[in-house]
Amino acid sequence: MTIPADLNKFLHALANDNRQRIMLLFAETHVMTVGVVAERTNLGMSTVSEHLKQLKEAGLLRSEKFGKEVEYRPNVEQIQATLDLLGQFLKKCC
Repeated sequence: MTIPADLNKFLHALANDNRQRIMLLFAETHVMTVGVVAERTNLGMSTVSEHLKQLKEAGLLRSEKFGKEVEYRPNVEQIQATLDLLGQFLKKCC
């Protein structure tokens, strides 16, 4: 049995401490830009951009561009679907 690719990407994204910290910030503030995340995490803008990109590719975040700013927010529907998939996977293997 192998982990589905989408689930693997989701788990890999959350395996990083900085990405976990970033996701926890979204529990407090549901919409943030790269600059806001960088300020709140004390990480560089390019580092934050890379983390946000990986979280978005894993389905944890979605983004919308407004002029020069990109706003990120949790992708609640996709997170729930992936957690459901994780539950199904764990029921089969454990």
